[in-house]
Amino acid sequence: MYKIENLSFKYEKNKNALKNINMDFSKGDIIGVIGENGCGKSTLFMNMTGILKPESGEILYNGEKIKYGKKDLYSLRKRVGMVFQDPEKQIFYSKVYDDIAFTMRNIGIDEEEIKIRIEKALEAVNGSEFIDKPVQFLSYGQKKRVAIASVIAMQNETVLLDEPTSGLDPRSTDAVVEIIKNMKKNGTKVVISSHDMDLIYEICDYVYVMNKGEIIKEGNSDDVFMDEKMIKNAGLKTPWIIKIYNELKNNEANDKEIKLDTIKIKFAQYK
Repeated sequence: MYKIENLSFKYEKNKNALKNINMDFSKGDIIGVIGENGCGKSTLFMNMTGILKPESGEILYNGEKIKYGKKDLYSLRKRVGMVFQDPEKQIFYSKVYDDIAFTMRNIGIDEEEIKIRIEKALEAVNGSEFIDKPVQFLSYGQKKRVAIASVIAMQNETVLLDEPTSGLDPRSTDAVVEIIKNMKKNGTKVVISSHDMDLIYEICDYVYVMNKGEIIKEGNSDDVFMDEKMIKNAGLKTPWIIKIYNELKNNEANDKEIKLDTIKIKFAQYK
């Protein structure tokens, strides 16, 4: 699992895109990384996968410092998969089957095993009917599911999801949420970058908040989102269930103690 120590990165000579980042991803099974546009989330993910190299600090995976030789990065990417915000940046082949098979073929997996993995991965994203379809005939949401399937097929230990529900309709969003929950059930560590605070609050058990390239808060979802001032200063919105809780709690006419867990249970029936 990832551990990041004093990580800094610069695109420009005198400006840090990431500054003194410290993170320990063993603190949860589904980790959220949140912050407004330009705060450094995507840059962090690209440092974690070795696409970018830190200016200073260390990134460790399973206790070993990431190295940047071709073989070292090859080994890392067999264990860590990343799904980009825009699926078009990740899908290269004209047919779904060949696109998902691409990386597995590159690392020498037997063709029969590839077929089995592709079928299971598409089943996991409820996309079995896509297997022989040309990619250009898929919707944006379907392409996102195919991009996730390509990572599932690789059987990665850790998956980084950059804005997995961005641009999706409610039905497609629900489908992606179920995929993420199933990844967790199957023992995959999931790290999510998102602007959707309701999504983060619903599925993440530990959250890091970024602002201008720095970590300004971390903790479990309740602790992070109860800090309304910090959330506002970070350019984010409070999840709707926390808003309801605070409204009820601050209502002077309500003399009963309001418990957040009770509200969660009450509203779960509407999900």
